[in-house]
Amino acid sequence: MEIDRRQFTAGALALLATPARAGERQKVERSIIAATTRNRDGSYAAVLYDLDKGLLNAANLPARGHDVAINPITQECVAFARRPGTFAVSFGVQKGRPPIVFHTPANRNFYGHGIFSPDGRLLYTTENDLENGQGIIGVWDVMAGYKRIGELLAHGIGPHDINLLGDGQTLVIANGGIVTHPDHGRRPLNLATMSPSLTYIDCATGNLLEQQKLPGDMQQRSIRHLDVGANDTVIFGCQFKGARSEVVDLVGFHQRGKSVELLSGDPTIHRALRHYVSSVAVDRSGAFCGITSSRGQQLVIVDVAKRQVIATHEFADVSGIAASSRPGGFVVASGDGGLAIADRARILPTGEAPPWSWDNHAIALPT
Repeated sequence: MEIDRRQFTAGALALLATPARAGERQKVERSIIAATTRNRDGSYAAVLYDLDKGLLNAANLPARGHDVAINPITQECVAFARRPGTFAVSFGVQKGRPPIVFHTPANRNFYGHGIFSPDGRLLYTTENDLENGQGIIGVWDVMAGYKRIGELLAHGIGPHDINLLGDGQTLVIANGGIVTHPDHGRRPLNLATMSPSLTYIDCATGNLLEQQKLPGDMQQRSIRHLDVGANDTVIFGCQFKGARSEVVDLVGFHQRGKSVELLSGDPTIHRALRHYVSSVAVDRSGAFCGITSSRGQQLVIVDVAKRQVIATHEFADVSGIAASSRPGGFVVASGDGGLAIADRARILPTGEAPPWSWDNHAIALPT
């Protein structure tokens, strides 16, 4: 896919010209998020947004985006295409630098997520091997302008979200277990034989370190999103592909060497999630995790150590969630453009919504 850089620059400047209306917005804690958006004219972008000051920077996307990864050293952002797209766009906090566009190799497509190495020199991306129907982790050299330098096996089908444990060496992968192919759009091709797994690999060698497969009676709970909390506790969320009448637990916890623990919810939690976890984010302290469901229009906050729900909040079309600057706090984003800050006690809209719709995910920049 060839993209005209002049179009990129012009579109981004047009978006930046939109008034941020910071003066009309009540003052809130300083939190900056990166996310992909849909603009009112139907175009797509990736943005850096300060909850207090408004828009900081933006880059046009050629089609709908999904998640954003942030370089821990440079704070450069990479926005990924929504599955089954093949593009990624890198842009920074500085407005003057043109975006860098790169693509998957032939017979690969992105699954929408990625993570940088702790030194910021490598980028790992979840991908689909179209010919063999297996999951791949792409490896990119950031310093060489996102040159593809290799790939690792995801040891599963449909890798979606990805993160690093505290050692900076162990990748944890949410293998959704669903076979897809661009020829069939986003339609699942193997619902009867799904095989979701939580998988740990060595980022240098690709060696499989540990894998937790959901048992046969849970195989239609596609593991989609995850984050890493205190003591390398992985919190993951599922999207259920079975009958709407079934009552299933969708949130799990895992630490290496132990068994998976599911968050056994009461009927209120099951109704809140409605078979669908949209996004997962751990707070700054690592002690709390927020889980969103756009279907249920709910934010659920859990205590990671106690494996307990401590709050639920309603927010229209909520999906994206990121840690706020305050321990125990979160920023949540809505498909209708709304933003709110939340903790266990309350959810508070931040004021007038920006002139776009937020897409599925958000990530916080260090402040």
